[in-house]
Amino acid sequence: MTKGSSDNSMKIILAVCLCMLITNRGTTAQSKAADVIHAMIVTDERKFNREAFFKMFDSFVDVEWTEVKHPHALDLLVSDSLKHYDVVIFYDMPEGLTLSKRQKSDLRRQFQDGVPAIFLHHSLLSYREWDEFPQIIGGRYYNKTPFITEAGDTIQSTYQHDEVYKIQAVDKNHPITAGITDFDVLDETYFNYFVKEDVKVLLTTEHPSSGRILGWINSYGKSEIVYLLNGHSETAYNNSYYRKILHNAIRWVALKNTNRR
Repeated sequence: MTKGSSDNSMKIILAVCLCMLITNRGTTAQSKAADVIHAMIVTDERKFNREAFFKMFDSFVDVEWTEVKHPHALDLLVSDSLKHYDVVIFYDMPEGLTLSKRQKSDLRRQFQDGVPAIFLHHSLLSYREWDEFPQIIGGRYYNKTPFITEAGDTIQSTYQHDEVYKIQAVDKNHPITAGITDFDVLDETYFNYFVKEDVKVLLTTEHPSSGRILGWINSYGKSEIVYLLNGHSETAYNNSYYRKILHNAIRWVALKNTNRR
């Protein structure tokens, strides 16, 4: 099996990659494959530095990844095949993708039953016409459609490219932020976005162009969902602290998934 793979075809994903994953899981307990974390990475047609992004995942020696793209990704996300992955990592922001009533119901059911999920950066803008999505991911970036409060105030999120800012780990004893000291990153900032009050906060910043909370864990049904705001470009992908946090999150979510089986 290759370190990572990228497919645009559901036929290839289901007939080849998935079969390989199932075969690995059927080996003996002594097999090294049993220690490998199998990750599905959900993307779309948005342009980003693919080489640097997937090189980051290649640096995680215990992670095998498979990329799936929208719109085909939705078919896999609502199928029973999802259970063959240890973690699903969302790096998507599908423009013009409107979920049907059936797709919303199926996705809601999947997350209620338990999806080992990590959402990164612009995934906070995904599924803008689905009111339940902020309850799943734990927040929302108000992009083209501002939020109107009960008092009639308008909340419009903003972003700023290429900001250098300091990130603090709130709980240095949590497995995701273990060993993480305060660090600087060159990355995009988001401001004036919504975060649920009951999330477990992992990362914060005091930078004026950014919202305070940068990373959290949200509970939805049987799902423990991690969101990390960082990750716009290679300046984040190549940051050793960001890599460590993401790798820790992958291992933590995968362990949670194992405990549920």
